[in-house]
Amino acid sequence: MSFIIQQLSWHKRRKATVEPQPVSISVPDFKKEVNHFCTVEVTFDNGEVVKLSGRVTQHPITGVWSINGINAKGQSVSARYEETSDDDKFRASTTKTSP
Repeated sequence: MSFIIQQLSWHKRRKATVEPQPVSISVPDFKKEVNHFCTVEVTFDNGEVVKLSGRVTQHPITGVWSINGINAKGQSVSARYEETSDDDKFRASTTKTSP
């Protein structure tokens, strides 16, 4: 399974600041189940690795699965799930989308 990190930006609502951006994500206990709570391990571009509380959602029209994670410090990540071949079944890898 793989996840594509989606850019989260609040600059329209707040003053723009430079914040670490997520570069990789791992969700060892991911299940394709609406509102499944899981642990999301995120590595940021500054080298910091954090664990976030995550929730799995599914878009009602497109059926696309995604995961959203946040912790008490306000660090957050959103990622879209993509099917991969059976060879990659137990590996979660990521790619960062460009803005």
